[in-house]
Amino acid sequence: MDRTAWIIIGICAALLGLNIYMGNNKKAETAPIPAPQAAAAAANAPVAGVRPGAGTSAPEQASVNKALEEDKTAPITLVATQEVNGRQEPFITYTFNRIGGSIGTVTLHNDIVDSQKVADHNITINEAQQRGIGELVFNMDATQDPSYDNTVYKEAKRTADSVTLEGYDPARQLFISKTYTLHPVKNLEGEVLPGSKYLIRLTVSLLNKSPNVQDLRYMGIFGGSAYPIAKSEPKDTYTHFFYHADGSLEQEVPSYFTGGFFSSAKARVLEGPLQDLTYAGVMSQYYATILLPQDQSRGSTVYATRQEFPLTHEGNTLVPGVTVAMGIPNLTMAPNEIKTLTYDIYTGPKFNAYLRDLNLSYPAISDIMAYGWLVFLSVPMNWLLNLFHGWFGNWGVAIICMTIVVRALIWPLHKKSYMAMKRMSLVQPEMVKLKEKYPDDPQKVNMEMMKLYQKYGINPASGCVPMLIQIPIFFAFYRVLQYSAELRGQPFCLWMTDLSLPDTVGHLFGVPINILPLIMAVTMIIQMRMTPQAGERSQRIIMNLMPVMFFLFCYNFASALALYWTTQNLISIGQTALIRRLPMPVLSPAKKKKSGFFQKMMEQQRAALEEQQRKAKGRNMRNITPKK
Repeated sequence: MDRTAWIIIGICAALLGLNIYMGNNKKAETAPIPAPQAAAAAANAPVAGVRPGAGTSAPEQASVNKALEEDKTAPITLVATQEVNGRQEPFITYTFNRIGGSIGTVTLHNDIVDSQKVADHNITINEAQQRGIGELVFNMDATQDPSYDNTVYKEAKRTADSVTLEGYDPARQLFISKTYTLHPVKNLEGEVLPGSKYLIRLTVSLLNKSPNVQDLRYMGIFGGSAYPIAKSEPKDTYTHFFYHADGSLEQEVPSYFTGGFFSSAKARVLEGPLQDLTYAGVMSQYYATILLPQDQSRGSTVYATRQEFPLTHEGNTLVPGVTVAMGIPNLTMAPNEIKTLTYDIYTGPKFNAYLRDLNLSYPAISDIMAYGWLVFLSVPMNWLLNLFHGWFGNWGVAIICMTIVVRALIWPLHKKSYMAMKRMSLVQPEMVKLKEKYPDDPQKVNMEMMKLYQKYGINPASGCVPMLIQIPIFFAFYRVLQYSAELRGQPFCLWMTDLSLPDTVGHLFGVPINILPLIMAVTMIIQMRMTPQAGERSQRIIMNLMPVMFFLFCYNFASALALYWTTQNLISIGQTALIRRLPMPVLSPAKKKKSGFFQKMMEQQRAALEEQQRKAKGRNMRNITPKK
């Protein structure tokens, strides 16, 4: 293959490699903080009301058993509702643990696990985790597991949008009150921000009942857990713990805590001290739990570890996940002093618009959404999708409308490229004559071809430019689809019942039959057949392989991606048909003008060929006649 073909292959490979590389997670570099042994010993002192286990007295065990039974038979819940067809229906249900006084589970009533397998199983965040979101964590240390708040809490107060839980920890002599309040936020027009509907505010009040001053360092708030929602989901692709500090977002995957014999991986990490720690959390492919401390409640440490979780809807199959806790500020409490900490907790889907409602910085949002280096394309594409969905109410129609906008923007380039390819095809007869004239001198043929291109002002790479531009757009949309919860379970029409899954209509010898990728490949072939065939044979081979590559890439991915590419193929076919009705270019010598980038490349290539040919002609021939 010639240099141009290798350049095209190199650019495509670089874009694909960069997309994969940037999608990986950056390693956190902050050093762990060891806790003093004295603090560790105090934090691990026996605690009243612990979960069943050794060292628990009979009265304490009875209290624990009663709390566990009440959690099953009379759970403490708080339900957020929304208006649907003129009546209020459950939107989110928060279920609280009496032991620890925390959010045990968060059920999202409008979200399902898998529209094809478990249609009646709502998404339940933190479902397989024994510890609850908002639970106090003691002895946060990188060298050993922390201890958790095992106090038995009772419901002390309830309103329409809040519940207050109270408990007493005799070992630490702390009276603890936790108030959970639904926290929707309104904009200046009085409208509730959609993302804030998933917010609940936690207010923790600590009263020191000890006669001594208490040091509350190495304490934290548990931020929940995340794990794959299906056993088929790659463990390190979507599941992360993360935190935002020093103006940037750091994140890690479950395998960060494991490794081979020579690995430096740790069983747990305590990151800090961190400057300006604004939030921390965990996320799966489509959902996130984010702990957002208010100004006076910001700490400087983040604790995280790996844990195995059973998937109850898949036979309790164990999958790897991560947990996170955020340290509280370094506080000291005098006797009978009260300290109050306030956190907003987001438990919901990873919608770009919803995360913006949380006032997260835009670079951090792109990291949570995992858009990678293509964020400058993914963000506007996501915005366009939501805009068109708001207008038409169908995500498939939104994808088609967005594709029309993209194709309209690159229409001038497509037209110019087609005309350039047409002019290039007009040079083909002269190129054939050159090959016949210099059958044994390919360097001479290439040099004369460069002269022809310069004479007629032809850019040999112009036909590849639209494809090179569309490849980043394709991967940007791939990123949008990969992490957008908006499309989960959303139908388009006919057999396309879920745009986040392949449009499988059946199986043949165990192989799924997906219709849309087949249509996509056919339309792509038609589009390429309508394009003037010019350039070297190697370039034509590369272009002819593109339908196969895209077909294989899209076959088992979300049908939304195949819908996008099929739509753009159909629009391109229509645009090409329109261009062919326009006056075709005439092959005439180009006017002398300032050389562009590709023109300079051709001049340099021609100069190199001439120099190489000159050296070949001037080289002395070696006498190989054997001496007598």
